[in-house]
Amino acid sequence: MGQAFYGFPIPFNNSTNSSNTLSFSTSFVFSINAPGHGLTFLISPSMDFTQAMPSQFLGLFNTTNNGNSTNRILAVEFDTVKSTEFLDIDDNHVGIDVNGLVSVESAPAAFFSNKQSKNISLKLSSKDPIRAWIEYNGVERLLNVTLAPLDTSKPKFPLLSRKMNLSEIFMEKMYVGFSASTGNITSSHYVIGWSFSREGKAQDFDLSLLPSISTPSPSDFDDLDPIPDPPSDSADDHNLHTCNHNLYD
Repeated sequence: MGQAFYGFPIPFNNSTNSSNTLSFSTSFVFSINAPGHGLTFLISPSMDFTQAMPSQFLGLFNTTNNGNSTNRILAVEFDTVKSTEFLDIDDNHVGIDVNGLVSVESAPAAFFSNKQSKNISLKLSSKDPIRAWIEYNGVERLLNVTLAPLDTSKPKFPLLSRKMNLSEIFMEKMYVGFSASTGNITSSHYVIGWSFSREGKAQDFDLSLLPSISTPSPSDFDDLDPIPDPPSDSADDHNLHTCNHNLYD
């Protein structure tokens, strides 16, 4: 079980009257080499997950706090094991989670092919790098989750689209990051590149500069952008292009 966070809280200014202050956009590339249990992108009021459990709890919750509204956690799960207790639809799906692991919206992992005009299945635990976009429009109160293979342009249509009011979840400042867990199967979860923005589209990053996940070494990171300084309350863009976190030893 493990977590990787941007080390400073991001202001969401939930105390203001403007719903647009909750908008955000993030893009990242990840890889999972075996179906251990899964990876999540999460937004949380704390980085303390010492009470979280592994396996089907994905390093987020435990038997006591799963589903509690006081958690104030939004997560998008990339789940590689079917957990019937959480009503998982299959062993290869993407889900939107609010304060617990019974997803409010989920779908088998797939991407919309702009060329073929249809959804094509993706295997989350294939080890092949997958790019994800998670975008929330605070005015429309709409969360979109989109997937694609690394060498494919962003699809026209998201995999998941859910109307939700994040003002009921977010506090004025929140942490953004990732969690992952394994069960009986040894698995590695990599976040190879990550961009996050509080206003507008998340900054694109040069995919050719991403480190290899097959034989990562310190030299893989020489040409990547540095992790930025701690943000001020007015900062909008927070980009972590040096992420190559194996969330498991």
